[in-house]
Amino acid sequence: MAPSKTRINPILDELIININLCFIELLAANMMHDLGRYSIETIDDQAVISPKVGFELHIEPIPIRYIKIFKDNFPYFILEVFHGKFVLLWHDLLSNIFSIYIELHFSNIRKFEELKKQEIRLDFNSPDNFNVQIKNGIIDDFNFKEFSERQKLINKLLNPEGDGQEALVCILKNILLRNIIQHRKNVIDDYILRKLGRDHIEILDNDGKIINYSVGDNFKLSIPEIYAFKKSILNIAQIWRIING
Repeated sequence: MAPSKTRINPILDELIININLCFIELLAANMMHDLGRYSIETIDDQAVISPKVGFELHIEPIPIRYIKIFKDNFPYFILEVFHGKFVLLWHDLLSNIFSIYIELHFSNIRKFEELKKQEIRLDFNSPDNFNVQIKNGIIDDFNFKEFSERQKLINKLLNPEGDGQEALVCILKNILLRNIIQHRKNVIDDYILRKLGRDHIEILDNDGKIINYSVGDNFKLSIPEIYAFKKSILNIAQIWRIING
């Protein structure tokens, strides 16, 4: 087996494990929220709580009626947190695979010809030797490239036949949705549609129904949409592993 395969397959296996665990955690968090939401409805609005925020330190009492204000938005907060974890796992995978190919190139094991020309910066005051600086600089530059470019390069390395295009588009869509959640307050903008090459974006609602969103529309994540994201990640991970293996 080629050195790249022996190094890449284990991190793909780890990703598969972590993605599945993350989804189970999401379901658990969502279920616990539902149980808590039903319980809090039975508490009188005039009741108060005084949460502990430090060693022998509690904040001033908060009426339960103020807590109930957030009960409708909190499920979406949970979904966004776990959706972000999925995004981070995928980002880390791309970076780790890229780093492996860089290391193989500098070790004269496998030439990274697909990368072509790269700008090199050296710091003569750095304690690191030039090879280490060059490698780290190339990896840092890769991590700052647009996600679509990074995913395209890794997919070219591990999936030359271009299988799983629908799954790749779903992953790209969810990465872009994460950016909109963080920077656009869940409002669809023209950028995401241009990146996807479409005039609308399809997102699953809580019932698993496809809803079309256009520029200016506000969206909310759902468990079916995150599940579709999960399936797409696992699909591509298996394609990369099978072809790579």
